[in-house]
Amino acid sequence: MIDKRKKKQINILPDCLGLSLTFLIVLFAESLFLFLLAVLDILPAKFVVVIILILVALDVLVVALLNSGKKETYKRLLGLILSAVVLISLNFGSFCLYNTYDTFSKISEEKVQTEKFHVIVIKNGSYDKVNDIRNRLVYVSENETKTYKEAKGKLVTKVDVEYQIETDYLALGHKLVDENGGKHDEIIFVSNSNYRTISEDIDKFKKKTKILYTISVELKSNNDAKRIDVTEDPFNIYITGIDVWGEIDQVSRSDVNMIMTVNPKTKEILLTSIPRDAYVELHTFQAHDKLTHSGIYGVDETIMTVEDWIDIDMNYYVRINFSMLVNLVDAIGGIDVKSDFDFKSAVSEYTYIKGMNHLDGRAALYFARERKAFEEEDAQRIKNQQIVLKAMIKKVTGSKALLTQYTQILDAVETQMQTNLSDKDISALVKMQLKDLGKWKIRTISIVGNGAYKSTYSMGMRELYVSIPDEASVEAARKTINSVMYPIEDNKKSKDKKEN
Repeated sequence: MIDKRKKKQINILPDCLGLSLTFLIVLFAESLFLFLLAVLDILPAKFVVVIILILVALDVLVVALLNSGKKETYKRLLGLILSAVVLISLNFGSFCLYNTYDTFSKISEEKVQTEKFHVIVIKNGSYDKVNDIRNRLVYVSENETKTYKEAKGKLVTKVDVEYQIETDYLALGHKLVDENGGKHDEIIFVSNSNYRTISEDIDKFKKKTKILYTISVELKSNNDAKRIDVTEDPFNIYITGIDVWGEIDQVSRSDVNMIMTVNPKTKEILLTSIPRDAYVELHTFQAHDKLTHSGIYGVDETIMTVEDWIDIDMNYYVRINFSMLVNLVDAIGGIDVKSDFDFKSAVSEYTYIKGMNHLDGRAALYFARERKAFEEEDAQRIKNQQIVLKAMIKKVTGSKALLTQYTQILDAVETQMQTNLSDKDISALVKMQLKDLGKWKIRTISIVGNGAYKSTYSMGMRELYVSIPDEASVEAARKTINSVMYPIEDNKKSKDKKEN
C-alpha cells in the first residue's frame, strides 16, 4: 500500500526570493558583528554566549515567520519587521565595536609628538615674511636639544641666517621687549613652550610681537612599555597632563604629574601626586630643573626622570590635555566633587562652594587648576586634582556611564589622549571590569616639598620658584606604592618584624 501522505519539508530559506535575501542579509550582519566582537575581545565569555544564544533564537524565530504559508501574510510581515529590527541592532553594534577598535588603535599607536619652533619679531618692524631675515642675526638659546638643533638646521636651509647665543629665555625675550616695555627690531628663534613662558614673564610680549615663521619637528617616543598581564599583575601608569588645548601631539609642560598604581587582584588603585615644581635632576641632561619643564623635552624625559628619582618602574604612561579632561567629564554626565573651601577660580568665571559640587567639564578643569585661591596653593591644587580624577574613575567604573555614554567617551579620548598601553591591554582592562563590575578602592597620597628659588636647566641662571622634595615623603610614597603592588610581601615583612 502506497502512503499518499506528503512528507512535510523543513525549509531554512523561505520560498520567496525577496524573503530569502532578507534572511541572508541578517546572517551576514550577524557574522560581521560576531567577527568584530571576537577581534576586539572586550566582553566576558558569559556575555558572548548569551549574545550568541539570543541571535540563534532570533534566527529560528525569523525563519519560522518567513516560512509561513502564503495565506499567513501577517506572520511574514512580522518576520520582515523582526528582521529589520535585528539588522538595525546588529549594524549599530558593529558600528560601536569598530569605533571602539579604531579608538583603541589610535590612542595606542606609535607615539609621535610635534614640537614647534617660532621665528619671533616685533610687530610693525622691518620683517614681514621669512625671506626678510635672510643673512640676518638671529638670537637663540644656549640650551640645545636634539629637536632645537634640527629646527635651527631647517631654518638655515630655508633662509641663510647667523645664530647668536643668549644665556636664557628671558634674555631672549628682552631682545624684542626690554624691561621698560621698549621694542627692539631684532629676531629670536624659540620653541613654542618657551615662547609661552616668555609671554607669561614679559608684560604684553604677545601684543608687541608676532610669529613670523614656524618650523615643526617630530619627536618620537622611545619609551617602550614594560608590559605585563594587566588583569593579573600590578603595574604603574604615569599620568602626565600637559597645559594645552586641542591636539595631544604638542610638546608642552607637564603640569599634572601623577603615578597611578593598579593592583587588579585586590582591586586597589593608588594615586600618588607629585608637585609640578618639584626640583629634580633631568635624566638626559643630568642637571636640575622643575619637573613641569621636563615635558618640553618630551614625555620620555618626564618618565625617565621620575623613574630615576623615585626608583620605581613605570610600566605605561597616559598623556592628556585640557580638551580631553573637559570632553571626558562632559561625556560621562559630569562629576560630583567635595570641595574643602568656598573659592572662585582666578582665571575663569567659575565659583565653588564648600561641600559637594556637581561639575561639568570646564568647571572640573578650573577646579583642578586653581591654586591662587588657597593658602597652601600648589598643595591644595594637587589635592583637587586627585579629587577630580578619583571622581572620574568612580563615575566610569561604578555607574552605568561606561555603557550608556560609551560612544561619547570614545569620542572624548580618541584624539586627545596618548598612551603606550596596547589596544590588547586596554581591551583586557575593559573586559575585566565588565566581567565583575566590581568597585575599586582608591587611595591618594602626595609627595611634598619646601619652596625655594633656584636656577633651572631650561631657564638658565635666572632663579625660579621650585619645590625641594621632602625625602621622607618620597620614601613614604615609594613604600606605599610597593605595598599596593605587593601586599602579601609587605604583610609578610610586617609579620616577621613583629615576631622578631
